[in-house]
Amino acid sequence: MKNSPYLIFDFDGTLVDSFVAVMEKFNLLSEEFNFRKINSDEIDRLRDLTSKELIKYLEIPIYKIPSVLHCARKHMRSEMPSLSPFKAIPEMLHELHEIKIPLGILTSNSSENVMKWLERNKMQHLFNFIHAESAYFGKKRILRKILKTYKIEQSQAFYIGDETRDVEAAKECDICSVAVTWGFNSEKILSQHQPHYIARKPEDILMMFK
Repeated sequence: MKNSPYLIFDFDGTLVDSFVAVMEKFNLLSEEFNFRKINSDEIDRLRDLTSKELIKYLEIPIYKIPSVLHCARKHMRSEMPSLSPFKAIPEMLHELHEIKIPLGILTSNSSENVMKWLERNKMQHLFNFIHAESAYFGKKRILRKILKTYKIEQSQAFYIGDETRDVEAAKECDICSVAVTWGFNSEKILSQHQPHYIARKPEDILMMFK
């Protein structure tokens, strides 16, 4: 359906509750790549930082980001089967699928990790595509590539994510942004970036399209 909404989901922090595992892997890599380790008492403060502020706070040079992400994905591979979806995410996705709303995933994780997780949770059939491409500050370019590759009109597209960089990328592509508050960034900092919609629970996304 040409005018049907097309929902593109971020993966980590939006569908899968991977925050603790990701923080552990980053701390593991902090020694190898010589950046700042995250203490548990810092986490609430870090949630109020934008994506750029977080990288600056962790003292990760921009040129090291691709290598850090590559190593983090490799370390996450063994963790994927044990990670849970956020509460009510499977039910929301199944209902969206039942009412024939097309779904896709854009992730900086690996397609292997994502597929393994989807298969374990019996959700692999719900998505039309998994687009895995790593670019911490390059989601705008990747979103544009997705729109072109899968022939999605800008007016159809909704990008759903948990970080300020997700909101920024959607707005730069002139597509609707949906910020979810159950992932990494806090509602406070997400609101400051003025997404088109804020979802405080998965049912809020479902209600937008039912």
